[in-house]
Amino acid sequence: MDWNVGSTERMIRDTFRAYFEEQLEPLVPAMERGEQLPYPFMRRMHRELGLDTFLRSAVSNPEAAGASVTAAGDEHVTRYARTTFSVEMARVSPSFALSYGASVGLFGANVAKRGTPEQVARYALPVIRCELVGSWCLTEPQAGSDALGGMQTRARYEGTHYVLRGSKTFITNAPYADVFLVYARVEGGPLDGSIQAFILERGMPGLSTGAPMKKMGMRGSPTGEVFLEDVRVPSEQLLGGGVRQRDHVKSSLAQERLGLAALSYGIAERCFDIARNYAKQRQQFGQPIANFQLVQQRLARMYVALSNARRFVYADYYSDRALSESVAEICAGKLYCAEVGTFVAFEAIHILGGYGYMEEYTVERLARDAKLIELGGGTTEMQILTIAREILR
Repeated sequence: MDWNVGSTERMIRDTFRAYFEEQLEPLVPAMERGEQLPYPFMRRMHRELGLDTFLRSAVSNPEAAGASVTAAGDEHVTRYARTTFSVEMARVSPSFALSYGASVGLFGANVAKRGTPEQVARYALPVIRCELVGSWCLTEPQAGSDALGGMQTRARYEGTHYVLRGSKTFITNAPYADVFLVYARVEGGPLDGSIQAFILERGMPGLSTGAPMKKMGMRGSPTGEVFLEDVRVPSEQLLGGGVRQRDHVKSSLAQERLGLAALSYGIAERCFDIARNYAKQRQQFGQPIANFQLVQQRLARMYVALSNARRFVYADYYSDRALSESVAEICAGKLYCAEVGTFVAFEAIHILGGYGYMEEYTVERLARDAKLIELGGGTTEMQILTIAREILR
């Protein structure tokens, strides 16, 4: 779907779209079947799109990691490019975008923003460059929506070390990650009772991961469990060197929700384009089905929802400045965009009819992928409760 942007922005969008359609799309079937992992293409993409150019700005502004190939200094265009990079990636493969975002964003950006200089050099930069794969480990078998209050993973203080015991589940990239940002409640020592993030490396004694889980959607993004059996972690592996970082998890969740909104928009935009083009070409009763008013009604409602979602996803571009949304605004955007992604995807299936229900058609895969975003990063119910709490303060 085209919308009113300048020639520079259109060129950026077309460049990203052509790259992902030509280079990523042929790999998607193998990734969906688990025959090919997403990580080799991440490294290739980083190199071929010249994303290393923005490494310096990514460290000072981690959310921009790998997000733009525009000339430095044009902040307005850079804001557009940063969002469009995610949107165009999600149009082709939401699951690839999910794995990339978890590694570069949730692990790499977190360590780049909050880590010590040594942690940034050793962990953040290699992950942002896609040389290593990162994983962000918060959710537990008995602590999903109540991730902080219900956290059972413990880090026992032993002077120069912490000993971690517990498990994490539904963790993106876990089966193949090189490095893990693991959250645990500290027992003993100066940080007693607080929840801290620990940087762990694959191969540490006591650290293991489960096999990739079989899922309804996002099949090209490996998801798994992380098991911690008395893992001894040096104190210097605490993120930030052991300084209490207030609202660290909440800030990370906010960034995750902004990213997931962009993924939902990418899914919805691709599904709308497929449905509109199909309706114009598909002939029934001697004419294109786009001539039928009930099909037009579906397309019109899809377009309205998509337009509203775009205004949230591209809010900083429209405003021509970096916005600092409130918690309520971020949750509202994530809630709305996630529902739009699912709504538009299933409407597209309906317009395509039997063809839309077949695995070989893109909308079937995108609809399954879309549902995850209503669950991950905080369920629909948690978004509603958080919005209500914030607006009634």
